[in-house]
Amino acid sequence: MSKTRRKSVSLVYNGTEAYSELAPYLEQITYTDSVDESDMISLDLLDRDLKWRNAWIPKNGDVLIPSLTLEDWNYEGEKMTIQCGSFIVDDFGFSSPPARGSINGVSAPVGTGFKGTENTKTWEAATVQLIAAEIAGKYGLELVYEAKDISVAKTEQDKKADSDFLRSICEKYGLGLKVFYNRLVIWDYSVYSARTPVITITPDMCSKWSYRSSMQGTYTGARVSYRNPKTKKTVDVMIGTEGRLYKTNQKADSEADARLIGEAAIRNANRKESTMQLTLPPKFSLMATLTVQLQGFGQMDGKYFIEKVTHQIGRASYNMQASLSRIPDGGAEGAAAPSGTGGTYIVQKGDNLWDLSRKFYGTPSRCKDLYNANKDKIEAEAKKHGKTSSNRGYWIWPGMSLNIPS
Repeated sequence: MSKTRRKSVSLVYNGTEAYSELAPYLEQITYTDSVDESDMISLDLLDRDLKWRNAWIPKNGDVLIPSLTLEDWNYEGEKMTIQCGSFIVDDFGFSSPPARGSINGVSAPVGTGFKGTENTKTWEAATVQLIAAEIAGKYGLELVYEAKDISVAKTEQDKKADSDFLRSICEKYGLGLKVFYNRLVIWDYSVYSARTPVITITPDMCSKWSYRSSMQGTYTGARVSYRNPKTKKTVDVMIGTEGRLYKTNQKADSEADARLIGEAAIRNANRKESTMQLTLPPKFSLMATLTVQLQGFGQMDGKYFIEKVTHQIGRASYNMQASLSRIPDGGAEGAAAPSGTGGTYIVQKGDNLWDLSRKFYGTPSRCKDLYNANKDKIEAEAKKHGKTSSNRGYWIWPGMSLNIPS
């Protein structure tokens, strides 16, 4: 281990590198990288020269762009940098005595109403990706969409900020949303949870850890309803098993839509069933949305999803807290072991590629492989049923014979 560890901070404030000038006043910088919430930056400072409350007083809407660098931290010659993103100052305050202050920023598009301006709009015959692309374009953001595109027959944005509206749609279908620099990123929790762990963490790597497991707020199944357009009757769809049953008021557009909503509701609730909180030295490989393997914790060993990482940088210290949620054995939804050994499958009523991928491979993330292996067949069947396309496999029909790649 290196004996010459060095940490440094770059802080661009309204387009100007400002850390060297601000450093004498900074007590601590806290950077929070989160899955469920906007990323945050917080500066705690002394104001002994009364500069902050006078010439240096910040303004809501100021832009902070911090980055963190570690040199010779684990070995000589090592250099690691983490770009934290772009933040808008949305809250600050000062007090005395002693003269102290705090400046807080949130990740969001600069100078826009993404989080604050309420809008009203009706969306029909759209998809989640289409809605996200239109909202991203409205604020000059690049859309990074890493999920199955999901059809939305009709949805109302009723006096909601674009960020709240888009987040509610993502939560409905089990998708995550994040603004980072000038990108709007949307991803699938089940796909991300299936990724290979970036690191194995053992107890000796942590200065403190705590584990919690609770059945409260977790579910074994969900019931979602939709209105059958042919019979005009309301149909209940059961996802999972009876027991601790989640009942949602959200209405689905179809049976396939109901299954997506139910699976997302169960997954979102059960993500917090077993959690681990770690305090450890800084490791830049740990970022929200990645996975880690815990080893040496006894029955608490396993694969975990990183929900939140908090960096606390003081004058002479640097600590990191990681909040993790346990991923059930077999995948994000506790899927069975993969059974995709090739062959064919006859589509049954209620089937969709998402569920079939999980059935044959233990993860829904290979639904694209199933579609690509049967693209011509699926698109031809879609035209037989009067559709211009299958929406990349969203629509499949009972009786079809699908090739299952090994």
